[in-house]
Amino acid sequence: MMSKTKKALSSLDFAIEKLIPSERLDDEFTIAEYVVIAKCKRGTAQRALDQLVRQGLLTKRKISIDGSLANLYRKP
Repeated sequence: MMSKTKKALSSLDFAIEKLIPSERLDDEFTIAEYVVIAKCKRGTAQRALDQLVRQGLLTKRKISIDGSLANLYRKP
């Protein structure tokens, strides 16, 4: 019974680790940063970034920044 419990906890730890986003990588950026550099409106930026993600030119993942979820973008 003890080994089953240990195995289950190991699996649980793994699942929790995968649910909690890792730290931000050096080459990732947020939409807010893109808006400032591109000097465009947020809606325009969102459409442009979504298009690049659909084309496979960028990848997108969620991360918690100061308690709020944000999308991070980067080249694949």
